[in-house]
Order: sequence, then C-alpha cells, then structure tokens
Amino acid sequence: MDIKNFINNVCKEIKYKPVKEGIAEELQLHIQEIKEEYVNNGMQDSVAEEKAVSQMGEAEEIGKKLNKIHKPKLDWKLVILIAILMSFSLINSVLKETTTNDKYIIKTIFYMVISIALGIGIYFFNYKKLKKYSNVIYLIATAIMILPIIKSVTLINGIYYDNIAGIRFMPSMVAVPIYIIAFIGYLVSYNKNNIINIKTEEKELNINKDFVKILILSIVSVILIFVHSVANAIILSFVYLVIATVKILQEEEKRGKKLAVIYGTISVFIIFFLIFIVSTPYRFTKIIASFKPEDYAQGAGYTGMLQKEVIQNAKFIGEAETEVISSNDYIIGKDSIFTFIYLVGKTGILVSGILVITIILTSVKLIFNAKNIKEQYGKFLIIGLSSLYIFQSILCILMNLNLGIKADVNLPFVTYGAVYFLVNALSIAIILSVYRRKDIDVYENSNK
Repeated sequence: MDIKNFINNVCKEIKYKPVKEGIAEELQLHIQEIKEEYVNNGMQDSVAEEKAVSQMGEAEEIGKKLNKIHKPKLDWKLVILIAILMSFSLINSVLKETTTNDKYIIKTIFYMVISIALGIGIYFFNYKKLKKYSNVIYLIATAIMILPIIKSVTLINGIYYDNIAGIRFMPSMVAVPIYIIAFIGYLVSYNKNNIINIKTEEKELNINKDFVKILILSIVSVILIFVHSVANAIILSFVYLVIATVKILQEEEKRGKKLAVIYGTISVFIIFFLIFIVSTPYRFTKIIASFKPEDYAQGAGYTGMLQKEVIQNAKFIGEAETEVISSNDYIIGKDSIFTFIYLVGKTGILVSGILVITIILTSVKLIFNAKNIKEQYGKFLIIGLSSLYIFQSILCILMNLNLGIKADVNLPFVTYGAVYFLVNALSIAIILSVYRRKDIDVYENSNK
C-alpha cells in the first residue's frame, strides 16, 4: 500500500472533519521520514515506501484510535455537577413558592431552559474568536456599568440596580465576567516587544505599551465596579490578580519586577479601601457586625442575629423551628444573598451539606480543567471564570454563616434570578467550549 491510500484509509475512520487535514499532514511527514531512511540505506523508492507504510500498522486500527483521541469532548463530570447545583435552585424555588404567591417554580424553569439553550450555542461556538473582540467586549462591560448612572437608576441600599423587561438585576454582577474575558484577551495578546523609549535628562525609560494598556484598563474597570458594588470590585481585583500572577510566572524575563508592579498597585487599592472604610463609620461597623452580630444586635448586627438563630435551630433534616424561617416577614427569606442560610433553615444540615460538597467538587473540577488545557487563551478563560465562581461561592457561604463580611454576592446557579442564572450558565458554557476542543486544537490550528 502506498502512502496516499494508507492515509486515506486512516482518515476514513476519523469522524471530526476539521482535524483530518492536520492528522494527514502529520502522518505524511512521519512516513516520509521513515521512507527516506530506508532509501538512504540503499533501498528502492517503491519498496521503501511500502515498508514504511507497513511499519505503521493497520490503517483502520490507527484511524479508530486517532478518532477516539482527537474528537470534541463534553465534560460530563462538570455538566453533572452543574446540573446538581441547578437542582438546588429548583429546591429553593419550590420552598419559596410554598410560602408566597409568586410563581417561582415556573420562572426558574423558564430561566433554566433559556440559559441552557443559549449555553448550548456557546458550547459549539469557537471560543478563540472572542480574543480579537476584546476591545468590544470591554466596551460592552463599561456600557453596562455607565448606563444605570446615566439613566439615574434608583439605588437600593446604596447599590445600583437596572431593569430590563421588568427583570431587575445588579449591573456589576453582569459586567464582572465580561471584564474578565476582555482582560484575558488583552493579557494573551500581550507583546513583550511593543516598547516605547522615553528619554529624560538622567536616563532612558523603556515602557511596554501593552503592559500600560492592561494596567490602566483593569484599574478603570475596578473603579467602575467599585462605584456600583464594593464586594464585586474586590472579587474582580482578586480574579485579575490570579490571572496576572499565573501569566507572569509563565514568563522567563522580569517576573519579579512585573509582580512587584501588580502587587504594588493592589496594595495601593487596599490602602485606599481601608481609608474609605475607616472614614465611613457605618461601613466599619457593618464589617465588625458581620463577625460579631451580638455586639450590634439592634443595629448592624440584626441580620447576623437572624442567621445565628437559624444556625442554632437548624436540624439535620427538615425545617428549623424558628419564626425566622417559617415566617415571610424576615429578610432571610426575601433577599437572594441569603439563599444558603435559607436552605439550611428550610431543608436542614444534610441537604445544605450536599450543596457545599457539590460546590467544592465543582471547584476542584474547574481547577483540574485549567491545568489540563494547553491552548493559552482557553486555559486563561477557565482560570478567570473558575476563579470568579470559586470566589463568589466562598464569600457567599461564609457570609451566610457569619464568617464573612455581609456583601452583595450571590451563590452561582443556586440564587434565584434570571440574569444571574444566565450569566453563570454562559460562563460555564465557555469553559465547556474550551474543554470540547482540548484534543483537537493543535490540528485546527495547523489547518489555519
């Protein structure tokens, strides 16, 4: 059998067409190398080709193995974990509907169907196309943050809420993942040779334009988020820090200097934040009351005392015997940020413990996915969006247990809300899209 027929027989077994050309080229080069070695040893051209082909093995068997390896893959483990998280959202809706007249169940199912349908579209979309639109993505996130201010949207407890088609949502929660995607695009496109020279009387400064651009745009985004939500600004800063640290550690030059600039900038923000907190006594009191609600039981610690009562009366299975849970008059059952402690009170420690275990397993799975992705842009998309999910989950649960500062942070996939659910679903869909191409990326790139 000659090389051409052998390769054709191999490719017949490969179902995913975009990788066929790359695999064919790789096989062609490999067999050609073996053939040339035989020819150099004095063998005739036709005999050398036949022997090189026979050395490869059975074409059909090779094709089946390559097809199994190099085909789009769905991360079923992650899908199952997310489905379990979604089921908790349904449980939450059922519990709320039994105590109110609102149609929580129907709305939740509707949000889920829409989110899953859009998520499937994102799953089949080639995520790498997002990179070239990083500027557009950044501007979209900025518009989301600025429009509520221009529209003079009413603040609720000092937080901006926008309203689209009767659906109320926090713009900062929508903009944060969009800013992260834009930031990753800038970081992956970073060119270390994009230098400008600035001459002074004493010395010549070499400044990387891409580095300055990334630094300025990230600071602007954090400030815009800060105006809307202090908690989400802190989360965005931490995600930026994680992504930038990993990226810098991958480089060979000036790692210490770049890390010093990044962490120095973060330190400045931390100082300004502390000054901001100290200069506004009610915020400082609110922070202290988050950990010691009993010291401010009639004021800033009132909600914390309600949470404490739920925890103290929580059963292993079943509803806690406290009016805080049985009545609809308390904030625990009304405000979405208290979803976790509401579930603890309504269902018991066992069910809420299963939720915590699911969140931990999902976090671990996301970390392993990031580790196993080789393509840089996809790898950082998983790192960034996974960090966002992990930080939000940790902060929300700690806050609900009086172990963290009270903040406007929802529990991904569990907290009730159409827009939040959609944003979380699309973020996971992007991660699944990256995972889908993890074994075919090299051949798709070679075709291009």
